[in-house]
Amino acid sequence: MQTIENKSRNGPLFIALASLCWSFGGLFIRFIPWSAMSIVGIRAFLAAIVFIIYRRNVKLEFTRGNVFTALCLSATTILYVYANQLTTAAAAILLQFTAPIFIILIYLVFYGKKPSLSAIVAVFMTLVGMMLFFVENLEYGALLGNIFALLSGLSMAGVYVCNKRPDTNPENALFLGFLINSIIGLPFAITGVTADIGPWVAVFFLGVVQVGFAYIFFSKGIKKTSALLACLTSTVEPILNPIWVMLAGLWGFLPVTEIPGIFALIGGIVIILTVVGYNMYIERTSKNASGAD
Repeated sequence: MQTIENKSRNGPLFIALASLCWSFGGLFIRFIPWSAMSIVGIRAFLAAIVFIIYRRNVKLEFTRGNVFTALCLSATTILYVYANQLTTAAAAILLQFTAPIFIILIYLVFYGKKPSLSAIVAVFMTLVGMMLFFVENLEYGALLGNIFALLSGLSMAGVYVCNKRPDTNPENALFLGFLINSIIGLPFAITGVTADIGPWVAVFFLGVVQVGFAYIFFSKGIKKTSALLACLTSTVEPILNPIWVMLAGLWGFLPVTEIPGIFALIGGIVIILTVVGYNMYIERTSKNASGAD
């Protein structure tokens, strides 16, 4: 029983820590006046270095699971970058977090696993919370940008599902994904960066903390958490993202102060209560199953 309880608690905790690191992306990217792909490449390169230091002997193992995971990670990052350029930021993040729906569909179509009622309710409530959170900022965006954002949600679901394959080593798969993004993005940095110290400090934070540390936490958490629960827990990221931007504005680091409205507050509460409630339900179910054994 003790092993199952610890597994249930620690997994979502590591995913939440990863989401906390991810949530600083929207803030620090605002301090970098470089091309999006330059940021993608340099950030991934720094994250790869962090992984090498952390693991000391990261291996490139080209199993199907590792390759699928790496490609999904690379696609998620690139699609989301272009979605942000072609549609509104609110639409991009909202459409990306259709990922829980895609996770259910992937398991249903490819694995024949039907979702439980609790999973359906948790996904529905999370999506309701996301819509409330971003409803005040939603504007009509370009169709292509919305399509890219939706596809980033599909590839994001692939990251979570593929990490649960028996032939996937999360650390090796994520490291491979960083290398792919480095190869794709670094050429853009040749002419797309400046020598100003501020942007370099910001991109260093993004590479080391927002991606490097985040995916170390993620690689530890995904081993102990179901794909759907991990994805739902990661919705902490879009809630915290505008909060950091708001605080930076209030403290004078940004020229414009963005303060979430009442609907955003209600949506955030709905998401947090749903994620916490679903985590508690999964833990209780695991405990009861262990007791039955």
